[in-house]
Amino acid sequence: MTRLIRSELLKLRTTNMWWIFLICSLAFTAIALLINTAQADSELHEPDYLHQDPPPGLSDQERDQFLADQQAERDRVAQARAAAGLAKSAANIYTSGQFFGLLMVTLLAILLITNEYYHQTATATFLATPKRTRVIFAKLITGAAVAVLFWFITTVIDLIVGAVFFANEGFSNSLGAWAAQQAILLNLLVYVLWAIFGIGIGVLLRSQLGATITAAVLYTVGTYASLIALALIHEYLIKKDWVMQTAVYIPPLASMHVIGTLSGQIGDVHLPPRWSGVLVLIGYAVVLGTIGTLITRKRDVT
Repeated sequence: MTRLIRSELLKLRTTNMWWIFLICSLAFTAIALLINTAQADSELHEPDYLHQDPPPGLSDQERDQFLADQQAERDRVAQARAAAGLAKSAANIYTSGQFFGLLMVTLLAILLITNEYYHQTATATFLATPKRTRVIFAKLITGAAVAVLFWFITTVIDLIVGAVFFANEGFSNSLGAWAAQQAILLNLLVYVLWAIFGIGIGVLLRSQLGATITAAVLYTVGTYASLIALALIHEYLIKKDWVMQTAVYIPPLASMHVIGTLSGQIGDVHLPPRWSGVLVLIGYAVVLGTIGTLITRKRDVT
């Protein structure tokens, strides 16, 4: 198994694909950091109108509404500046770039499988190692190792930028808060699970182009199409909270839920605990990994 893993790592690092995907992941992380820090900045600072008196000429009702809006905004800012609010903002910043980072890891894992068929090296690989299950496990371990590398590099960048941001803002960086630590650690688990998804998809769809395009479209377009569909069903057909709660059964949305960012996508709906998203992702990973292994053991690679 050790030699198989070394072989897979050699195949990976002697091609350009790993660092191309890494560069893309870093670029998306930078964009996400800009967005998340800007959002946190707006949440932590009071807007100018809070320090203004009601405009002249307002009726008593309008004046009362103006003052009520000011008080509601002060409460919101105070909540954001509280320990729990800071930890939530920190968790969001420290996991910046997850959405597209997971896509890069998934596509890279897909290529670990589909490259064998594209370059017609699968036959030689399975002749050298007749026990195909061991080959799949080696690819799973390799994909997981690459996922850990991507997570580590992006997380270090997130932590540095996040710590600098909170220091400049004059607030705690919340690195000692369990909510932030949990988001970072669960993000690692999510990266590994999506690498397993990629291996499973690569086995099911052996075409390199077909597998990568299918995965990319389902992940990006499918995610937001699912959100729109659930919102429409909730608004016009079934006005129950459980409709929006089913979002945790959709893998990309389950990933968001694990790190606590799904609530910002579906509105004010009570969601199940974060570990439910972990269970959903593990379930998909086990199913895809098992199906992929069984198919590889029986499929004619020639």
